Amino acid sequence: MSSLFLLISDSALREAVVEQVKAFKLGEPRLLDTGQDWQKQEQGNTPSLIVVDDAGDAKKTEALLHVLKESPLPPVILMLGGEGDIEGVTETFTKPFRLGHLMARLRYYEETAPLLRDSVVSFGPYRVEPHNRRILCDNEEAPIRLTEKETALLVFLAQSREPVLRRDILASVWGYDERIDTRTLETHIYQLRRKLDNPAKGWGGEKWLVSDAGGYRLAWGQEE
Repeated sequence: MSSLFLLISDSALREAVVEQVKAFKLGEPRLLDTGQDWQKQEQGNTPSLIVVDDAGDAKKTEALLHVLKESPLPPVILMLGGEGDIEGVTETFTKPFRLGHLMARLRYYEETAPLLRDSVVSFGPYRVEPHNRRILCDNEEAPIRLTEKETALLVFLAQSREPVLRRDILASVWGYDERIDTRTLETHIYQLRRKLDNPAKGWGGEKWLVSDAGGYRLAWGQEE
């Protein structure tokens, strides 16, 4: 479990986030005071994941972001209330935002993102190498190249043997919540199925990336 820190000055928002973090079993977050000197208080204890509220002490928040950006292993920084691209910030959440959406993104950065660097996923004849963004197939020389989102989608689906609902995939891989109408997921499913097609062996891409119960799942063995 990564080291999760919260830098949220609004006490009501901070308490709500802490409650949800615990409910989603994302660990015990460490709370930071926006007025403390980070460099003195937290030297040598850089978080890997931090949630920052833009309504806090702007100068201290800016200084914190600068320090974290310059650290040997810059953490993932999620800013509540931020707009657009902000230097040093991984992802912003326009207010008002849903706590469920924030928790889905925290789970993604806690669980799925590290797998993109470290794990190998195998299903059927395929072996996904997330760190290389490619799929290797039994007895095939040429690898199948993947985009970052295609890789994240396969890794996320591989975490469950049951169908994963569309809204959960969108929240965890793209950061969208269920209120957003988009064809992004279906487009990526279509492209992945095309890449998994193997007409020579009679394999259709939908054989391995299955629509099921209102969601999607990987087929772990050859299914009839």
